[in-house]
Amino acid sequence: MNKALFITAASLLWTTSIQAQDVDWKLDKNHSRVGFVARHLAFAKVRGQFQKFTAKVRADVKTGKLSSFQATLEASSIDTDNARRDKHLRSDDFFAADKHPTITIKSKSFKWKGNKFTATVALTIRGITRDVKFEGELLGMRMVNFGRGAHPRAAFEARATIDRTKFGLK
Repeated sequence: MNKALFITAASLLWTTSIQAQDVDWKLDKNHSRVGFVARHLAFAKVRGQFQKFTAKVRADVKTGKLSSFQATLEASSIDTDNARRDKHLRSDDFFAADKHPTITIKSKSFKWKGNKFTATVALTIRGITRDVKFEGELLGMRMVNFGRGAHPRAAFEARATIDRTKFGLK
């Protein structure tokens, strides 16, 4: 059975002046990626990413630990660096991007142990929603000042293995 490994890495900017524990953060798209590694012919690996995505994030302003995460990926933005393969992945055999233009990820829970976490998310592909466990890590958090005043930034990475057939991907 083919499985895909989804990888997300995000750099976040704190975007509110409220000093509450959990606050809204802004995704830094220049330092973020939603990618995957998929088995091809059961022994080769194909790497790719989704070029267009948005995310809403809440995290603790002091620790950077995520409390909620919601992302939307444009299925038609899949890019494996092979136009013919990408066209096939957009077809009804896989993502059916014309009928199901988005893939969504919505967190349900986070369990933290130090800087590592397990997140249960509702992943929706082709209109099929399944719970998926992501294993992740807060890679770091620090105050930065790039000429706009000091503000915290945090970076994360999370991975999950999914069975594509459970989402109707042929």
